Amino acid sequence: MQNLQNKILVGGENLLEKAEAQEQLLAAAAIELDQRKSREEQLKKAIEEKEAERIDIEEKYSSLQEEAAGKTKKLARVYTMLMSVKAELSDLQQEHQREMEGLLEGVRGIGRELQLQELIVNNYIPLQYQTMIERYVHWNDDIGEWQLKCVAYTGNNMRKAQVIPPIGNNRDQIQPDMSNIYLTYNTRTDSTFIQPKKVRSRSGVPRPTTAHRRTPH
Repeated sequence: MQNLQNKILVGGENLLEKAEAQEQLLAAAAIELDQRKSREEQLKKAIEEKEAERIDIEEKYSSLQEEAAGKTKKLARVYTMLMSVKAELSDLQQEHQREMEGLLEGVRGIGRELQLQELIVNNYIPLQYQTMIERYVHWNDDIGEWQLKCVAYTGNNMRKAQVIPPIGNNRDQIQPDMSNIYLTYNTRTDSTFIQPKKVRSRSGVPRPTTAHRRTPH
């Protein structure tokens, strides 16, 4: 036993205690190594989680970019459609304005024509005949014109029907020239033919050819 102790004690150093101390150091080193491994595992897991988060963020960012690009294209199409609609609306407004101006011009023209017709009627047709015409006139929807009732039985038409060629040889008979004779309204009781004189009327419209016939002077 003494010899064994002497072997253990070498140079005043207890090898047994030294071995125990080394075992303790090894145990502590093993514990520290386990802790480091555990820490490494934690760090590795954290890194993997962060990497997954980064990938997810990149994917979301890519999706957002694609969404933004799609919305930008859609917005561009909508803007183009809006400009087209505005241009079409402007064209329609201009066309409507032109149509309104044309209608107004037509109304003004009709008003001028109506004033001219009233002037002609009031200056060339006596009031009593105007009343008579208004009494016997009616509107024909088929032809879009005013017509006198029983116009076929009026003076000129009846006069044409009553012209009967004389019996016998009428080649030598001279037909009178009545191209320069016109009929005029007469408010007096007597009626005579009138040879027209070349007088310019203010309205520039010839007198009507329906009324009593006057004999020439």
